[in-house]
Amino acid sequence: MPGIVLAWMVGEGIIIYRSVSKNHAPPMPGALLATSGLFVMLALLAEAPQARFLAGALAWGFDAAALLNLLPEAFPGPQNATNPKVKTAPKGQTA
Repeated sequence: MPGIVLAWMVGEGIIIYRSVSKNHAPPMPGALLATSGLFVMLALLAEAPQARFLAGALAWGFDAAALLNLLPEAFPGPQNATNPKVKTAPKGQTA
C-alpha cells in the first residue's frame, strides 16, 4: 500500500506541475479528484494479496504515462513534431 500512496503523490505532482507550467494556475479540482479516484480504486485492488503487485505496477504505469506525456512539452527539440519552430516541407514536395 505505501507504493500506491507514493505513486499517487507523484501523479498529483505531475498534474500540478503541468497545470502551473501551461496555464499558470492551479489545476481544476476535478482533475485532482479524478486521479485520486483512480488511485483509490487501485488501492482497493491492492487489498487482495494476489493483485497487490498488479495494482502497484498499474499505479506507477499511469505515472510513467503522464510523465512521458509531459516530457515533450518540458524539453522541446527537433524530434518533437508539435514544435512550431521546426520547419517541415509541405506534403507532396520532396526535399
